[in-house]
Amino acid sequence: MSSDLYITPFKCPFCVGGIGPSIDGSVERCMHCSGIGLTDEPCGEAERAPRPPAVMRAPCADCAFRCGSPELDNQGVQLPDDEPFFCHQGLPVSALGSYTPVATFRGLPLGAMVCAGWWALKTGEPLPAKPYREVPITEDQVEERWGHKTTDPKDSTP
Repeated sequence: MSSDLYITPFKCPFCVGGIGPSIDGSVERCMHCSGIGLTDEPCGEAERAPRPPAVMRAPCADCAFRCGSPELDNQGVQLPDDEPFFCHQGLPVSALGSYTPVATFRGLPLGAMVCAGWWALKTGEPLPAKPYREVPITEDQVEERWGHKTTDPKDSTP
């Protein structure tokens, strides 16, 4: 699946919100950014565009774009090139152990956030510095990796 995704990571340095001054003092659509107020060619220093609300604010501990992740160790075979990569946080886990969205629309998972590591890669931001850390999913994995089971406050006796 190929998307028509186009990321403009900088605010246009020649206008405010796509409107720029003209020679006669009136306001017109900015010719540099075509009136959208954002650009991928800032022509020098430019302020970063705000991160869209559907992008995770920070990479998770087991982000695919952290060094040492299984996805990067596999030469990025599982990572998409020209379409958004979605974070698995909050997605249900199927019986086979894979993250599965509840609903999709045109191949995109509804309710899923765009991966912060993928966003950093595509916009030229630094990739996550801390290495990949596998996070347990089930109680058995918590026991195996961390050495204790989570306790339910209802089960404790005074």
